Amino acid sequence: MNANSWICVPALVVLVSASIGPSPARSAEPAGVQISPQPQGQNAYVGGEKDFEDMSQQERDAAKAAARQRKFELLRVCADPGNMPFSNTKAEGFENKIAETLATAMGARVSYAWRPTYERGLTRQPMNDLNLCDVMIGVPSDFEALLTTTALYRSTYVFAYRKDKGIDIKSLSDPLLKKERIGVYETSGLRNALANHGVKKNVFVLGTAHDADLIPEHQPWHQVEQVVNGELDIAGVWGPFAGWVKETQHAPIVLKPTNLMDDDVPMEFSVAIGVRRFDAVLKYALEDAMEAKKQEIGTILKSYGVPLVQCSECLISGNIPAHGDYIIEQPEDESEGPLQRTTVSNAQVDQWLAAGTSVDDELDNAALSADIERVKYVLRKKGVDINNKGNDGETPLHLAVANGDIEMVTLLLDRKASIDARDQDGFTPLALAGARNKPKVIKLLAARGANLEVQIPGGYTPLFVAIGEGKLAAAKALMEAGAKCDVAEGPQHLTLLMAIATQRPPERRIQQLMQGVGPVDIAQELVKRGADVNAVSAKGVSALMIAAAHDNAPMIGLLMRAGARSELKSAEGQTALDIATQNGNDSAARMLQLLQSGNVSTSGSAQISHP
Repeated sequence: MNANSWICVPALVVLVSASIGPSPARSAEPAGVQISPQPQGQNAYVGGEKDFEDMSQQERDAAKAAARQRKFELLRVCADPGNMPFSNTKAEGFENKIAETLATAMGARVSYAWRPTYERGLTRQPMNDLNLCDVMIGVPSDFEALLTTTALYRSTYVFAYRKDKGIDIKSLSDPLLKKERIGVYETSGLRNALANHGVKKNVFVLGTAHDADLIPEHQPWHQVEQVVNGELDIAGVWGPFAGWVKETQHAPIVLKPTNLMDDDVPMEFSVAIGVRRFDAVLKYALEDAMEAKKQEIGTILKSYGVPLVQCSECLISGNIPAHGDYIIEQPEDESEGPLQRTTVSNAQVDQWLAAGTSVDDELDNAALSADIERVKYVLRKKGVDINNKGNDGETPLHLAVANGDIEMVTLLLDRKASIDARDQDGFTPLALAGARNKPKVIKLLAARGANLEVQIPGGYTPLFVAIGEGKLAAAKALMEAGAKCDVAEGPQHLTLLMAIATQRPPERRIQQLMQGVGPVDIAQELVKRGADVNAVSAKGVSALMIAAAHDNAPMIGLLMRAGARSELKSAEGQTALDIATQNGNDSAARMLQLLQSGNVSTSGSAQISHP
């Protein structure tokens, strides 16, 4: 998976333009989909590029209707080539079976884009490069980078142990957990929960691997098989791994759900299907197919032994008691979370290299695993290229940045890693740090001479990427490092104020990202650093108009106090107040009327500045 494949700057471009005057219909249909003729008057954004959260109820209803008329010939699915019981290249996983079942209901056939993941199981970083596919099965239902369907099911981490071992784990504080041999996957939530309870020394960690499709023993379910064979006493794994081994091998093991054992580390998750954020038609078509094939999907999950948690909002509910909502407060700097370092001996590295692993692949593995000593050892090997792009298209420096690994970033830069190298998607390490909200990494890269203004494809700087992704701590760090604030970017000539004007106060979410700095704070800083409040885009749209379109009353107040001119008109002849009224944005309209009745003049012809 590309470290930045989830980044959706084009979605922001749509947000900037959305809801402002009439727009021509734009098609962004997936390749391979037969489009039925659209009825006259159907909303221009149905099946187009408007972010789902910015669609009105009328537009969503139109998308539902279109979904029932659309003819699908091909359902392109991103899947892992070796991550059973979820999927493999033989289409033997239950996600493969679900994909085929849904495609049948939609009158389509399935094709796969095989993308190995580093983090196997639910806690993996999803492979959401949807340039290769249209659908990903098995993403968290609240995953914000994609538009998700109704949840398919909800499952939990489990402890798996043999029935004849006399083990009965009641809690994470059970003294037995510090005595038995426990297998966990490197990036799993259960590993973190165990570590928080002091269970570390007797834990055997299965590390990340690029080749789990070629070597099944590198897949997490193998730890459950090791329990069956007596090589481990307990496997702490995502439930479907253990359930599959028990069901298909008739293994004599007990599955003990862990979701009620910890209130700090989430250990139960609802799992859904993800599509592009603007593809409401496909979302609704999949949901119709899910409902039509509900019984078959339930049978598939049962036949694979998937432990199912009670879930009233899921297509398939289970009998395992649910924990309920988790309230998670994350640090302003995402790098401040615990970084799990995996250590591997030099002898093991040599064994892997002798078995055919390339030194460059092993360097990638070491950087991804945050293994400082392994990186140092591999860098001494002949022929290693510190700037090589691995199978995922990332350099070791990109991987270290994605981890927020300050020590690793420093080491790689000291060893002459290219600070402005681009990955296969054109992102520099600094742009990736902006998208991943890594202000400490940004400060380090800037201090080491990273180019603050280098643009990713499409013509967007790291600061625009950070603002566009809502990573405001990163945006603040980039401005403090000296990033330009008075520029227009991309083919639509969007300014940074236009980008921040799309960001309204977030809806209440169960898992909240506590930024510590808000959109208004960023806008104030942009104005302070010279951003032009009256600049307009290539379509004649100002930041004030965009704030009005997004019902962003606090932003409207700031912009007008900074000199934004409410009398400016867009290419369609609309003022900010016209746009707010047209969209039914009462808060924005009231704020504009209040400020216009004060010291802001609305008369006279407007001279528009073009950045």
